[in-house]
Amino acid sequence: MRERDTLELRLQCDRLGQTTIAHQYMTYPLRMSGIFRLDLVEPNCAYLYLINTSPGLLAQDRFTLALNLEADTSMYFTDQAATKVHAMPQTETKATTSWKIAVGVGASLELVPEPVILFADAAFEQTTQITLHPQAALFWSEILIPGRLARGEYYDFRHYHNCLEIYSHQGELWFRDAIRLVGKDNPFKQHDLFIAEPILANLIMIQPQTDLAKLKQTIANLTAADCKELIVATSLLPKNRGLLIRIMAFKTWRIKKYINYVLNCVRYLSDRPCLPYIPK
Repeated sequence: MRERDTLELRLQCDRLGQTTIAHQYMTYPLRMSGIFRLDLVEPNCAYLYLINTSPGLLAQDRFTLALNLEADTSMYFTDQAATKVHAMPQTETKATTSWKIAVGVGASLELVPEPVILFADAAFEQTTQITLHPQAALFWSEILIPGRLARGEYYDFRHYHNCLEIYSHQGELWFRDAIRLVGKDNPFKQHDLFIAEPILANLIMIQPQTDLAKLKQTIANLTAADCKELIVATSLLPKNRGLLIRIMAFKTWRIKKYINYVLNCVRYLSDRPCLPYIPK
């Protein structure tokens, strides 16, 4: 059991205008990679990988992660491997993760983690609080796999809860999204829809410099994305501040392919270079 695992990361621009790490603090088992400069035409963007040296999330684990992007910084943030949430047979136990993120004026955050896999008897709760300047950009995604599907493990976890809140830099609530999934006791898990498309994903894009109507039209073209096997629903966020996408699929790689396509659409419409190959 790990009562409190912490990562703190603050980014700022150096005198050359490149995003650098101004402060970092972490405790075992969390580690951070060095900065990769994978955009040759836009070296300002920092590519960073979060590394968890433990087998995954166990009962009573509590992770706290804080990201602070100062003015004009740019970061693509992911992790090295899928997050495995292990069995917690004692019904009063769970694992929790809490994110606190601040994105300053002119800054851009692309948070694209690897999937969360809920093993049998797992219970996982996550909260994410994001504070955005009106001139900041956000691309946020998550993928949820309801068990080790290749082993026939399907909705055998206990529960999953995720609450995301996005605020302005002045404290105004812009958007709240809460998901609560029951595993073993889910009365709909044998529905044809969930059996055929068990893997779930969400995308949120807040891009103040992008034509949202054009972006919505572009990402809805599953033929161009070569992702016709997906079930995709798109809606505007309150006050047209951004887009929310829900995805269902049978294969994880198909969702990853679509996320990559959507991110490249965002970058293209924002006059930024498309996503290069990201080694895993």
